[in-house]
Amino acid sequence: MKMLSISHTKIHYLCISSTAIFIVLFPLACNSQQSIETVGEVVTQEDSSVSNIEISSEAEKVNQDIVELEPMPTAIVSIQPTDVPVPSSTVTVSPTGMPTPTVEVESTDRVIESSGNDNTDVPEYMKNVWLCTGSDIATSDDLTTPNLEHYKCSVNVEYTEEFAIVRSNGIPNHDYESGLGCCAAETSYEWKIPLDPVIASSFTYAPDRGAIAISVNGVPFFGPEEGPGGDAVALHFDYFVEDRQPIILGLCGAHSAGTTFHYHFDGNCVHWHPTSERLRWKDWDVSFLKEDQASPVIGFAFDGYPIYGPYGNDSNNQLKEMRSSYSLKQGKNGYGGIDDWEYVEGLGDLDECNGITSKVPGIEKEIYHYHASNISGSGEIGFPYFILCYKGIPEMSNMNQGGTQDGRAGDQQRPQPGSKPDCLPPNPPPGKDSYPRDWLDLEPC
Repeated sequence: MKMLSISHTKIHYLCISSTAIFIVLFPLACNSQQSIETVGEVVTQEDSSVSNIEISSEAEKVNQDIVELEPMPTAIVSIQPTDVPVPSSTVTVSPTGMPTPTVEVESTDRVIESSGNDNTDVPEYMKNVWLCTGSDIATSDDLTTPNLEHYKCSVNVEYTEEFAIVRSNGIPNHDYESGLGCCAAETSYEWKIPLDPVIASSFTYAPDRGAIAISVNGVPFFGPEEGPGGDAVALHFDYFVEDRQPIILGLCGAHSAGTTFHYHFDGNCVHWHPTSERLRWKDWDVSFLKEDQASPVIGFAFDGYPIYGPYGNDSNNQLKEMRSSYSLKQGKNGYGGIDDWEYVEGLGDLDECNGITSKVPGIEKEIYHYHASNISGSGEIGFPYFILCYKGIPEMSNMNQGGTQDGRAGDQQRPQPGSKPDCLPPNPPPGKDSYPRDWLDLEPC
């Protein structure tokens, strides 16, 4: 039996017939146009030149013979997917099947940027506000002690799609006074600040004590109350005498509870540079703030909304010092803490949470935000000083970091209606040269 040898690489179909038998060969690498009419009919090709074919006279008996063909080369196909870009992945395609690209879904906690202040995916009010993110950080000294502590403020910020994750060591970027709770020390914090805050259908009360927000230097802002349950700021301004436990607030409205340093009010000194004014940190006073320009961001609440200093735009977008809308109840002086205060709508510029919707520097549209308040619309101190509640949805993992000064946290009792104090404080309210007129009939405390 003679063998059928096929050597020309352009042959696409070979028909050997004793009666009408066709043997069709199809090479995958062919570029020639093909036209196949039907089996048993003539097969035509654009390139029909065929050579080097030897057919035996005995091929008519092909039904009894064996036809051997030279092995066909394996076609290698490289497929580049064009519809689903996978920039960092390799897709392996089987020659016998279609490619199935795998697209990874990134977690909302995936880091977009580490420690920078310039990320374009974060809110405008959060850009370039974090302090202590670099390596050239000045040391901070605890003025309560005779020693030089040489601590350094440290803040690292990572942005995910949902949060700014702020890791800090709890040391401020300024000299400080630990006070009677001495002494402050480095602490490991991890705060999660929402990047896309939204106004909730109802507000959530912040803890009476413990962390309620953070400064741009990573140090926590605490609620109004001190350990025994009184208003720490009212005590600081001599509204009452604390006979349960001595409490002293130091520079910038802050002190330490054990190793935990925190602010109860003010917090504006984080943007002050005493050496440029030939002053010392001990000289800080909130009166140094410029009254003719809006205050910068000094921190963030746990619902993601920024906290600005006391100067900003009111509901008519007129620049002024923002006043809170709380007043002491009749006969109260802060000894009972938060419960001694009442919210009076319209008394000041800020709402029950100590926030407002108005324009802020660097943003064209109005946004909701909080203010650190020094004074109330009643002429008293600016309770709640930072915030009393969250207008948005707070990130609960932040709660109770840094402790609660051995006091209760998350208590939902809040101020009830009331009026002026029951006795005359030794000094007029902060920011006032004289007492409010309706206080003149009070007996001295």
